[in-house]
Order: sequence, then structure tokens, then C-alpha cells
Amino acid sequence: MRLSRTQQPRRTAMSEPRYAFEEKGRFARGWHIVALSQELAKGDVKALHYFNEDLVLFRGDSGEAVILDAYCPHLGAHLAGTGSRVVGDTIRCPFHGWQFDCSGSCTAIPYANKIPDRARNALKSWPVVEKNGFIALWYDSEAGAPNWQLPDIPEWNLPGWGDWRFNRTVIRSHGREIIENIVDAGHFPSVHGGYPLQFDNIFTPYSVSQESRIQSDIELDMIQPRGIDFDINAARRERGLDAEGWGVATYHGPSVMYYYTTSKSPEMSYASWWLNYHTPLNDDEVELTSGVIVASLTDEPLPQDFVDSYPLSAIAAFGSDVEVWETKKYRSDPILCDGDGPINKLRKWYDRFYRPRAEEAWDEPERVISSVR
Repeated sequence: MRLSRTQQPRRTAMSEPRYAFEEKGRFARGWHIVALSQELAKGDVKALHYFNEDLVLFRGDSGEAVILDAYCPHLGAHLAGTGSRVVGDTIRCPFHGWQFDCSGSCTAIPYANKIPDRARNALKSWPVVEKNGFIALWYDSEAGAPNWQLPDIPEWNLPGWGDWRFNRTVIRSHGREIIENIVDAGHFPSVHGGYPLQFDNIFTPYSVSQESRIQSDIELDMIQPRGIDFDINAARRERGLDAEGWGVATYHGPSVMYYYTTSKSPEMSYASWWLNYHTPLNDDEVELTSGVIVASLTDEPLPQDFVDSYPLSAIAAFGSDVEVWETKKYRSDPILCDGDGPINKLRKWYDRFYRPRAEEAWDEPERVISSVR
């Protein structure tokens, strides 16, 4: 399933960017998800392209996922090109058979008596973490080591939660547009068909959370995403659920969001986990992925048609935002009102992931309560 892509309006260059994330060629320091664990079996090799960089991902006999720069330091062949393969815990170049381990060092050359000294750590090896069924790399333009970690999702693959359903697409947008949703209380009625009854934001040095209660209203239409063969508004009206939902959505760093939510109505009560992440491909495009699981909050099992359709509804709900993100114009100095949520505070928080680590001066954790209906 792919979301449609539209032409983004041309943006005018700004001579003095207000934030570091407005500058071309900058990407956020932190953990970024680049693959799902189920997509990489032992012996697999995959070409990746993120942050304007060509990379190679492979899994050796030990089971460890490894990410290296893609081009062999010998004569420049792509290590995920035709004929590349995994040998033990190394990746073998398809051009001359040089082998590289998880550190990026050459460990074997089939026709050489001695490995050149310069072949040690000749390829950049990217810090990788694998948990919760995903593979993430650490990006830092200053090549610093990770100084915070992504948390576990406790219900990952527990009985009763069913299978994760994922949707991945490439959109023409920037992470700054996507992450602002976490503080934007005002867009819910127009985009998502519900009213915030509670909307709090909690800021910490490496996370920002939204704790909210949303009253859905089937008389309000959600934006129907193009390219998704699922009528989200028809499904809502068929269920006839004007349910109240509570949830906590948290961005752990600049691009990975976990969302735990519950919804209760006379017809059914359920909980769900969403995993949403956006990883930059270049200055103008991000890879956007959504995953969902759902479980009953009572002893009664959920109707199978609901279990089947809920992930589609959740993915479509995220797609409603995409319809706006792909066609909007970024405003560096927006005109805001008292019900908009702490958008400028969020931008200041997000901006720090783009600045040198020496400038990482964090405010004390803070809860911001937004105006609600």
C-alpha cells in the first residue's frame, strides 16, 4: 500500500535561517529506523539510502545487523551490488572479493599476501540498535557516540496483541512538519474528526510527549488520504462509534514516535500501540512508516472485522496528515493563537538535534497544558 505523492510548492530560500533545521544538508542527530528485523534474514544484504548517503545493511552468521558505508575503499564498487554476499560475519565485495567486518575493516583479500594497513577501519561503521522488531542507526554529523537510547515497547509480540501491520511510503516533506503534530491541538477537528478534551505536552531533554483525551465525532469528516483503498469516514459511520480515546504519544528523539492509546465505548473497549517513524532520505524527502497492533481491554475478544480494519484506519489517520504535509508551505515565523499548542517551544526542542552537541543545552522537563474545547 502506497500513499500518493504530490508536487510540493517551490520554497524561497532564506538568507538567515531562524533554526538550524531550516538549513539544507543538515540532518537530526539521533536514532533513525532504517529497516524492520523481519526484512533482514541471516545472509541478507540490502542497499540503503538515507541522509544523502549510500549505505549497506547485512546480517552475518552471528545474527548481528551491521551498517557500513556502501562503497568499497578499494576501487569503489557498491557492496550491495550484484554478486555481493555475506561470508561468516563479513560482507564480500562483488568486484574483487575483499571482505569487511562489522567495524568496516578489511579481513580478507583473496589474491593478496598482505592486507594494506589503510584497509583497517576503511569503511565507516554506523552504530546500530535492534529492538522492538526494528533496526535503527545513530546519525551524528560529528561522529559522536549515542548518548541516549530508544526504549522497549513492552507489548511487542505478546499474546493477545495480534500481528503488527506496517505501511511504508516516501513523501515529499521534512521531519519538522511531521513532528509538529505532537503539539498541534488545533488540527484534530479538521483533520482527524475529533475534539481534544485534554491536551498536555511533556518536554524532557530527549523526548516530547502528548497526553490527550480525544472525543471522536462521526459528524466530522477526516481528510481521506489518496492512494489508500479504504474509506475511513464510511468505516467510522458504519461502526457508529463516538468514542472517547485516551493516549500518550512520545517522540523519542527527532524521528521515532511510540503511541499507546485506549478507546472505550459501550460497543467495545480496546488498546493499541502505534509505531510511527520518519527517516530522511535527502533534504526534501522522508521515508514514513506506520505500524499498529491492537488488543481488547476486556475478556471479550474484539470482532474480527474490527481487528482487520483497525490497522487500516490507523494508517489512514496518519495518511490524513500526509495530505497536508505534502502540499503545505513551511512558515519560519508563523502567526499563532492561544489554542495552537507550544509550537515554538517544540521547534526550539527539535532544533537542538541539528546543532553541534556542544550547544546541547536543555531546559528542565516541563508539562505544557494547551487550551481545549
